Amino acid sequence: MVPVGAVLLLAFASSLLTDAVQVGITCSMCKTELASISEKIHSYPGLMAQMSGTISQSCDQIPDDLQRKACREAVDENSPLFLQNFMKTAEASAENLCKSMGYCQ
Repeated sequence: MVPVGAVLLLAFASSLLTDAVQVGITCSMCKTELASISEKIHSYPGLMAQMSGTISQSCDQIPDDLQRKACREAVDENSPLFLQNFMKTAEASAENLCKSMGYCQ
């Protein structure tokens, strides 16, 4: 299963590349696309739960049964809060995220 971070990054990159095929990616474009991704995630109520499930499945790669179970429990308990905080951060500081990726100065 693909990690959620990779899915979000792929969605972000895909959006940016679609809009910026002949134009360089600008700071404004980066912030707009982050807002668009955030809106899409908020538009689909089940998506956060699906993303949490995907993160939990990544624990399956841990060979030790007890550690795998502990991983799943930790992810199940914490991923909703993590994802909510991530979304708040993306909305509140899109400019900072775009700066960290080199699109804004």
